[in-house]
Amino acid sequence: MRWLLSLWFTPIAILVTWLVLASRDLSFGLFFLTRDFYDLVFSIYAQTLGIPAEELPPLVVRALIVDSAIVLGLYALRHRKRIQALVMQAYSKLSSSARAASAESLSSAP
Repeated sequence: MRWLLSLWFTPIAILVTWLVLASRDLSFGLFFLTRDFYDLVFSIYAQTLGIPAEELPPLVVRALIVDSAIVLGLYALRHRKRIQALVMQAYSKLSSSARAASAESLSSAP
């Protein structure tokens, strides 16, 4: 499972970093981080897909979110017993502190 997460996270992190830096034109002297290259890449993809170039970046972001949800869902499905134990432990701590707070407030009543 670690390999799946690593193989998913590495290219996604590189793509998100490029999207953020290039869209804000923070090039650090590198051509592939310039806004011109960003616009060129999205215009090529837009021409290939036959859609306006302005519609493509939100579609890429939505695809990244859906892919991330699928991969994290697979991870949660695989480790559901451990996640359930953590949730139950956190819930028991919250409910015990709430019971103590309510008992304390009742004991101080006139």
